[in-house]
Amino acid sequence: MNIELQHTGDLTATIKIDLSPADYEEKVMKVLKDYQRKAQMPGFRPGKVPFGMTKKLYGQAVTADEINKLLGETLESFVKEQNLSILGNPLPNMEMTPEVDFNEPKEMSFFFDLGLNPEFEISLENIAAIPYYNIEISDEAAGKYLEDLRQRNGELSEVEVAEKGDLLKGELAELDAEGNLKEDGITSTGSIKPEVFANEDIQALFIGVKPGDVVKFNPMKASGNATDVAAMLGIDKEAAEELESDFNFTVTTVNRMVPAEVNADLFEKIYPGVEIADEAELLAMIKKDAAGSFVTESDKKFFNDAVKALIESSGIQLPDEFLKRWLVDVNQEKTTAEEIEKHYDDYARSMRWQLIENRLIKEYGIEVLEEDIKNVFRGYFQRPGSSEMDEDMMRRIDGIVDSFMKNKEDVRRINDQIFEQKLMATLKEKMTTEVKSMNYEDFVKMASVK
Repeated sequence: MNIELQHTGDLTATIKIDLSPADYEEKVMKVLKDYQRKAQMPGFRPGKVPFGMTKKLYGQAVTADEINKLLGETLESFVKEQNLSILGNPLPNMEMTPEVDFNEPKEMSFFFDLGLNPEFEISLENIAAIPYYNIEISDEAAGKYLEDLRQRNGELSEVEVAEKGDLLKGELAELDAEGNLKEDGITSTGSIKPEVFANEDIQALFIGVKPGDVVKFNPMKASGNATDVAAMLGIDKEAAEELESDFNFTVTTVNRMVPAEVNADLFEKIYPGVEIADEAELLAMIKKDAAGSFVTESDKKFFNDAVKALIESSGIQLPDEFLKRWLVDVNQEKTTAEEIEKHYDDYARSMRWQLIENRLIKEYGIEVLEEDIKNVFRGYFQRPGSSEMDEDMMRRIDGIVDSFMKNKEDVRRINDQIFEQKLMATLKEKMTTEVKSMNYEDFVKMASVK
């Protein structure tokens, strides 16, 4: 066997592997003899099939299989021995490889193309400052949120005349084609909140009605959702999908949600155990909590901006034509060469980031330990504010954690989450950041710009 590495470009190379019969014949004969021992054919006792017949039947396939195995092992070993840093996997070069006849042992040459990892420098400290946005909640947004809390904590009260947003209770009765009550038709007692109807014209029919009034409408035209109509009428979804009838809705009561008063009772419901003196303090708490809930969005924006800056500053060049071939090869059942070409810029960006990420992992020692994952599982059993657990409880919890660790999908999910947290922490610590304050509405507009 002879192996040669031939550089074909700054980021490409070709490996030539020369094989002689001595490299593979012994393995082929061993497999064929094993086939002979196990072969069962009419006219021969088990294990007594002539070797020549076995070779004729299976020789070509076995030779091809053993040579492919040998090539795979040889490529892997050579890449490791030569300390070659490659992208993707070696790809057969069918243009350079002569046509192979596996029927007769002879000298054979095989060629494989490589994409080589590019050399590049990366420094988190030398990247221009990345904005980090502290999202502020405007007085208007906090006020809207307070109104929503008042509504959710309010009480239903009966009123005389329906307005938008009211809940109407009443009797539903199916009508026939002439608009009369249908004999043995569908009837139901229930509640309707017209504002959830998709049809705004039908919503308007319920505005201004009073107990005793009758509204004629078509439930499926009003809602457009068979599941909702089935729940409204107490029928099966399948029956609702076929329903075309109009219905009379006789109003019995009109209920309106009266928002809760802004007082101590509301403060306690929203923030139990927290002393809040007045509406101003409540709004301040709402702003603080809402801003905290937007940290994830701020982090995501910072991360995307940091990744973009790192990719642009790295100047990483890629063996594009090789990568396109490789992407087609590994995704041949999922996509086409045309699709790869169309979206190659996205693939290339992802590849550049993967190279940078791998460099950061090595340079800054970013890793997820088994104990990190176990601590996440342990946290499931630790209630906020609870005291430390005794040794017996800890042993029992660790036993449960060990069983959780056997779920590979959950372990992988948590591993990815912890890794993202550690990578984010490294970027925040090492890169220069410029903290900016921005209200949420402006942040959403900015973040939505491609």
